[in-house]
Amino acid sequence: MSIVAVAPTLQGAFEARLNQLNARFVANALMEEMSSYNETLTNCLNSECELNRPRRQARGFFSHFPRYSEILNYMSALAARHPKNCRYESLGRTFEGRHIAALSISLNSRGQARRVAYIQAAAHGREWITPLTVLYLANELLNNLRAFRRVLEDVEIYLVPLVNSDGYEYSFTTDRFWRKNRHRYAGRTCAGVDINRNFPNNWNYNGASQNLCSEVYSGTGPISESETAAIARYLEYNRHRVKLSLDVHSFGKFLFYPFGYSRNVAAPTRNLLHSVAQRAANQIAKYRGTQYTIGTSAGILYEASGGLDDYAYGNLGIPMSFTVELPGENFHVARSDIIHICKETFAGFIEFIRHVSLY
Repeated sequence: MSIVAVAPTLQGAFEARLNQLNARFVANALMEEMSSYNETLTNCLNSECELNRPRRQARGFFSHFPRYSEILNYMSALAARHPKNCRYESLGRTFEGRHIAALSISLNSRGQARRVAYIQAAAHGREWITPLTVLYLANELLNNLRAFRRVLEDVEIYLVPLVNSDGYEYSFTTDRFWRKNRHRYAGRTCAGVDINRNFPNNWNYNGASQNLCSEVYSGTGPISESETAAIARYLEYNRHRVKLSLDVHSFGKFLFYPFGYSRNVAAPTRNLLHSVAQRAANQIAKYRGTQYTIGTSAGILYEASGGLDDYAYGNLGIPMSFTVELPGENFHVARSDIIHICKETFAGFIEFIRHVSLY
């Protein structure tokens, strides 16, 4: 079988010649689909239409779990294809020297200062599904800018899909369930710091450990890790612009908001945070019925201090800060389910981002 691309103006003559040769062929309806796509965009300009519009969607990349280099190549390619709307950069380097790569997406990448929606993933190495959901968001937005113009109006979306690339790679090569980064200490057998226990809000207060061999080892002090320091530098420098912080994890189907360090402390804007999370959960459920539980990690699961959500909200004053725990079973996601988790999570991301305009 051969696949041939033919210009629309030559399609009739080409098909006539194939018929003369008694060749069997199937005409691709791509041009008709694109015509329908453009017509729909013209007739659907209201924000409530955005998720229902036909869109150019990614295929092959979201059918497997890519390694570090493939993820960076994909991010670089997105920025190269969309230079006016996407910037590819490095926030810093990990303990082992890998880039903490980021994408900045906006309608005009060199425009005025905008409110920022910050989204990161893969702070824990074993959570393979998480970077794919963030990259899917980037792909959908950049390949459908016209469809999501209202979402992107006056908003910069800043994405860090792979925070803990050292731990992520180690989970492929050595230990599938590795959680921490790969910080090694001289004379010690155990290694690694839990990045999500290393932020300075109530550091090492609850749900963390000073035992190096523990999975929740919180480090030698707040922001002791290069990965945490890179994130903190970006957020602190942009603290007056960042209105939304999302930390994407797996698994469990939870949407958490502050405070996670104690079940006895409530966020002053708890009702607003709960309402925003509920709206995002409602959008996620529309795709295939996936139900998320909403609340604080302390109230639903366990107390945990030193997380990004508490730090962004409590220390930096970022008004909307959440942790997303994606679906999965013991960190395993079937390859056939990757695209579905990406699609339903995309709807939740868009709903979160919509609320940035409130600030």
